[in-house]
Amino acid sequence: MTVNRRTALTGIVATSAAFTLAACASEAQPVPTTSSSATLGESSAPPASEQLLGKASEVMVGSGMKYKISDALTILVTRPALETFRAFNATCTHAGCIVTGVREEQIVCGCHGARFDTDSGEPQSGPARSALGKITIEVRGEDLYALI
Repeated sequence: MTVNRRTALTGIVATSAAFTLAACASEAQPVPTTSSSATLGESSAPPASEQLLGKASEVMVGSGMKYKISDALTILVTRPALETFRAFNATCTHAGCIVTGVREEQIVCGCHGARFDTDSGEPQSGPARSALGKITIEVRGEDLYALI
């Protein structure tokens, strides 16, 4: 049996597609923030999917937790009050860096010093002039779900 170039190329493309789809099926990996752009805006359209982020107890009051969903999307979940969770696209609206986390009750971007409100995502200081993209979040029992 001889394998021509077309058959070999078809096999390579099919294998690459299978690996790409398998990589997309991985779960979100939580990345804790320390105490030390494509923006998803609000829309009237229903979310395309939901993503289990982790346990609500992982996010302490006054802090935040980052969850890498894909190479294009990292979600920052904040907890400004005991029963209040907020979720934002973690991409800074100034220069596209991923925000560092929550420090001194503000979301901080380490690239150029932008700071955002943990409850609204609105810029508080620094070079950013627009808010972080809001993402709908739901608490179901002990689990946090992002509706994206």
